[in-house]
Amino acid sequence: AFREANNDVSGGSDRRQLVAVGSTLGADAERIVVKRIVLTGYPVRVHKRHATVKYMFYNPEDVKWFKPAGLVTKHGLQGNIIESVGEHGTMKCLFNAPIKQHDTVCLPLYKRVYPKYA
Repeated sequence: AFREANNDVSGGSDRRQLVAVGSTLGADAERIVVKRIVLTGYPVRVHKRHATVKYMFYNPEDVKWFKPAGLVTKHGLQGNIIESVGEHGTMKCLFNAPIKQHDTVCLPLYKRVYPKYA
């Protein structure tokens, strides 16, 4: 991509200046475009591999919906949701190794995005 660059203030010669370089992908109908979001929560109570996680969901129905999904932490642990606790979206989780109190629990989600044909 180019833009017109004016080098001389007194109205001298105009020339093009390179602004960006890149490549484009072909228009393939088999290609899928996805958007990624990450829900995060924080462990409030930790006992070895078990943790009670808050601030990821707001109600027990959401916890039940995402129960089959896998959890990961910032320190690389893998985990699963065991059950919902209370009425505010708190949940019990089980991880593959002892989790620390200062760790962050993440739930990566992917959604298919359809291109806009305007």
